[in-house]
Amino acid sequence: MTLNELKVGNKAKILKIENLGKLKKRLMDMGITKGEVIKYQRNAPLGDPKEFIIKNTTICIRKSDASNIYIKEI
Repeated sequence: MTLNELKVGNKAKILKIENLGKLKKRLMDMGITKGEVIKYQRNAPLGDPKEFIIKNTTICIRKSDASNIYIKEI
């Protein structure tokens, strides 16, 4: 399952980040790392980007980038 498939209000554990090049390092600097728990907070008005909470920080990720982040729903 990818982060793009998570439903609003649900939480998941990050399993791996794949094929994002420089963006992968940036996401990891924001706390999106293997083993962290992330919560899908809400959609932007037009559906992209998506808003998530990780380590008490709110971040927005585009759908295309979220589809490269693999998770396990908890």
